[in-house]
Amino acid sequence: MVLMGEWLIPVLAAAVVSYGLTAVLLTSMREFALDLPNHRSMHEIPVPRTGGWALVAGCAVALVLSPVSLPLPLLAGFALLLAVSVVDDLHHVSARVRFSVHLLAVALVLAGLPQVLAWWWYPLLLAGGVWMINLYNFMDGMDGLAGSMTAIGFASLGLACAWRGQGDLAGVCALLVICALAFLRYNWPSASIFLGDAGSTSLGLASVAVSLYGWQRGAFGLLVPALVFAPFWLDATLTLLRRMLTGKRWWEAHREHLYQRSALRIGVVKTLYWQLGFMVSMSILALALVGLDLA
Repeated sequence: MVLMGEWLIPVLAAAVVSYGLTAVLLTSMREFALDLPNHRSMHEIPVPRTGGWALVAGCAVALVLSPVSLPLPLLAGFALLLAVSVVDDLHHVSARVRFSVHLLAVALVLAGLPQVLAWWWYPLLLAGGVWMINLYNFMDGMDGLAGSMTAIGFASLGLACAWRGQGDLAGVCALLVICALAFLRYNWPSASIFLGDAGSTSLGLASVAVSLYGWQRGAFGLLVPALVFAPFWLDATLTLLRRMLTGKRWWEAHREHLYQRSALRIGVVKTLYWQLGFMVSMSILALALVGLDLA
């Protein structure tokens, strides 16, 4: 199995580094990079937005210890995105700069794919990849939500990869799941730490990379990750379209996502459990298609 043998030490390292570094960030560095509440926030007190730093660090250390060898363009894409996102967590980075980096990061991931695609795939996947990075950032606005989507989403993709004999991809998914669970220990309502841009954008790009590599290696069709991450892209896309059609300044931050409106109406915890049910249902559907060789 994926978690046995050569993947055991990387998985344990991911858990220890993510959990331990988060604890450090919440003690000696608690006042560092605080997310101050405003009229768009779902929280009422300042909360550190450095949880993503610990999550990414855990994955990075584990990958160094793992048997996988990542392509240089892929590593460059993640490094570039992470660097700009960390700066954005500390000091504001303009939307133009962030968008340019998102484009370049996804382009590097596409350049590192094992197979050359037909030319018309590239603009479609570039746009879809940039949207995934941003919607992961948009949806990281409520306690437990992004962490739960990460744990459930990558667990589902990992099971599909293991079923189809793609052990290395399944192992990478396992690392992401373990780090997400360590983060959720501190992000569950009421959250004491948030992902921040470094965490949310990196996870968005990771979902793009795992989806594309799994697709090219025959672990699943693109319908599978589309179903698995449907709770995120449906909410973000429908909210964007609604704001555009009503003439609002759609590019500005807000709290009109479906999950935000639900949280304001019935509370964060009830909304989170509703979202968890949606995530699990879509993942079961996706895995059923894989098991039946329909995707």
